[in-house]
Amino acid sequence: MPIRTGLDDRLKVVRDELKLYFAEAREAYSDAIEAFTKLDSQVYSEVKKIRQHAREVNWDLTNDLLLILALNQPLMGDLRVVAAYLRAVDTVERLIRHARDIARSDRSIDENADELPQVIVDAVLGMHTNMDDMVKIVANCLTEMEEIPADDVRSIWTSIKESHKKAVGALSSLDSETMGGKASRLEVVNIVSRVERSAYNVVRLASLWHHALNNENIILDA
Repeated sequence: MPIRTGLDDRLKVVRDELKLYFAEAREAYSDAIEAFTKLDSQVYSEVKKIRQHAREVNWDLTNDLLLILALNQPLMGDLRVVAAYLRAVDTVERLIRHARDIARSDRSIDENADELPQVIVDAVLGMHTNMDDMVKIVANCLTEMEEIPADDVRSIWTSIKESHKKAVGALSSLDSETMGGKASRLEVVNIVSRVERSAYNVVRLASLWHHALNNENIILDA
């Protein structure tokens, strides 16, 4: 028989920790993007520390969720929530890993470029601003047990794709020397790719959370 005793309290502890985890990811990402726009290589060491801490939080939260599965044997509805939280833990760890990768690229670009084309900077800032809004929405839904505002998420994802398209178009037409040479250009490509992938992972998490609450599939990343 399923054992519900203590399940709600254990899930609340997970939600509280997950809220802090999302906040840490947003801070690390914002620092990495700001460093990109300012060609500041100093942020890498700080983001690297956050990445190491994120791995430890990942292990702790995963173990807590697996303990819930072992002790409480949740019914289907609760099981979907636990599965979504496991995905959320992995998604947040990826966000922080991507922030680490961006900060590492920042360091390389800073060594070779005096400034970056404004069209690239604006596109990356646009992608990140929208992605941060999406993370905030999804984090709130998961930790407050609220429904995903599907139309808002779709709209934000569309804006991210448009900014990504602008960045890719600019990268294909601008001379490498305007970005500090071929090596720096590749690092800029890496940053653009990382932000787009981060946003995509959050959209997929939003879809999974809708399924967790409603037992219904929904497409948000079309």
